[in-house]
Amino acid sequence: MMRTSARGIEASIPLPTSPDGCSRKKLSGVPLRLVVIAFALALSAAVHPAAAAQPDPTAQLLERANDVRLTNYTEFNSILQSLTGRAAQLSPEQREYLRYLQGWKKAYDGDYPGAIAELEEVAGTSRDPMLRFRAQVTAANVLVVASRYEDAFVQLAALLTELPGVSDGSAREQALGVAGELYLEVGQYDLAMRYGRMLAQENWRGIGACKGVVIELDSLFRSGRLQEGSPMIQSGIDECLKVGMVTHATAIRTFAARLALANGHPAQALQILQSTYAATLQTHYPRMISEYDARMAQAYLAEGDATRAGEFASKAVASAVKNQFTQPLVTANQILYQIAKARGDYKAALGFYEQYAVDNLGYLNEVSARQLAYEKVTHENIARQLKIESLSRENRVLELEHTVAAKEMVATRLYGVILTLVLALIGLWALLTKRSQLHFKNLSRLDGLTGISNRLHFIEQAEAALAYARKSGQDVCLALFDLDYFKSINDRFGHATGDFVLKRSATLCREYLRRSDIFGRFGGEEFSVLLPGCRLEEAREQSEQLRRTINGIDAEYRGTKVAVSASFGIASSAVSGYELARLLAHADAAMYRAKLAGRNCVMAYDTADSGEVKAILSTPQP
Repeated sequence: MMRTSARGIEASIPLPTSPDGCSRKKLSGVPLRLVVIAFALALSAAVHPAAAAQPDPTAQLLERANDVRLTNYTEFNSILQSLTGRAAQLSPEQREYLRYLQGWKKAYDGDYPGAIAELEEVAGTSRDPMLRFRAQVTAANVLVVASRYEDAFVQLAALLTELPGVSDGSAREQALGVAGELYLEVGQYDLAMRYGRMLAQENWRGIGACKGVVIELDSLFRSGRLQEGSPMIQSGIDECLKVGMVTHATAIRTFAARLALANGHPAQALQILQSTYAATLQTHYPRMISEYDARMAQAYLAEGDATRAGEFASKAVASAVKNQFTQPLVTANQILYQIAKARGDYKAALGFYEQYAVDNLGYLNEVSARQLAYEKVTHENIARQLKIESLSRENRVLELEHTVAAKEMVATRLYGVILTLVLALIGLWALLTKRSQLHFKNLSRLDGLTGISNRLHFIEQAEAALAYARKSGQDVCLALFDLDYFKSINDRFGHATGDFVLKRSATLCREYLRRSDIFGRFGGEEFSVLLPGCRLEEAREQSEQLRRTINGIDAEYRGTKVAVSASFGIASSAVSGYELARLLAHADAAMYRAKLAGRNCVMAYDTADSGEVKAILSTPQP
């Protein structure tokens, strides 16, 4: 299953309790307050006949249900039950609105096929254009959750085309939120941030600022640009709590908890998660609860409490969305496997590992399918637009020929038209040729196997970055790493397995690097990373993260697990200067020391390596 954010349908999860946390008295499943409101409205209409011209109580209840679905799911559900029981008494327009809300509820409850069918029916038959638009927006989000990615992005493209002409605040809020969420899921973080900021700027009814900041924070988190302790985290929580969006505030806290875990602060992560765990359970929303349980299990395991870690990992599996591959499910089964293995229960460990492998493969397939669907729809839209433009040009040519034939144009004008067409074709040919040249130029810069920079392009980029750093006085670090015993992997398991390890290493490392970092394959199993604006200790931490990531790669050959590790060497401009050859030599010497130290570790350049460095520097550099 895709890595869906904890916020869920339409980027918002209604909290199924009243804002003050108190329970409400009910009469036949309907809150007493709603009965009083309906009775008062009916009494007013009976005493004052003119009241018949006032807004319909049923319409008011529908609007109330739409308003509270984001903040009070219990009241929303009660209103829906009340209205569903007397649906035959509603007007056609009111029944359409009710069906839309019922479709939203099905999506929230996890009935995605039912939700999609309901929402598409409303979108196809409603006479209200804004209701049709809102149903289409919600359906687009549910299509992604239901793994129908291509349909979702086709729907999204159509909605964004209509968006400039939509003035209804509620409909715009839904569309902007869904656009931000969907672009998040395909790694288009800058686009997602753009829609999140638009959502915050429009701030319809005061809740857009909360939704927008959650999307922006999620974009920063997933792209590795959100730092632990960032003031934006607390300000986002405060913004959401101010408007009663408790679940959105809880989603932000998961970012803080995950950052704490990633930075080796499990106690801090536990404090964050435990403080909001009760409120999370009250949502009854499987995705968020499973996410929380999985993170709690991670934190307890990091704290050494295997018993509590196992309890929460089991809860994460139980609370996960059924028949869906999710990241919390993968994490939970991996933790259960580690715990069973540590206590020597190898039979249970094998079962958990097999389930983990199935879930992890399914999750990765979902991510790939989602990305492929996005790229396919994008390219199809471009191709469709080009085809439309081509047909338009052909139509203009036909019209011109018809005009020429009808008016018996003189030969000189006909020659001019032909010459214009020839020049246009030449221009088009030149444009296509130039684009092809640029395409092949880009291909020449990339490593064919891993898709990252090749040696030559890395050197070009690194020298330019070092020149800029020298002028600005900015620290730069260079890390070299080499996959340990890689030749034995190729010899024992074959080059296909070796290629998988290389590609997987590059893919995972790239996820933990910043956009400003320069990452390249230096040849064979050797990789290089230039880290602008990075001191030695920060580079050491980053390299440790990459080392752990590579060490955690899962690769198998005919049932045998392939051990993968890497040795890292780091050099800093503070010691080695800004000359690329010297940085490479120092980093290479440090990496050699890491190999001698037993491999699978990180070493920084030390002056004790100077003899090796002199030998390296005496060799002509590329």
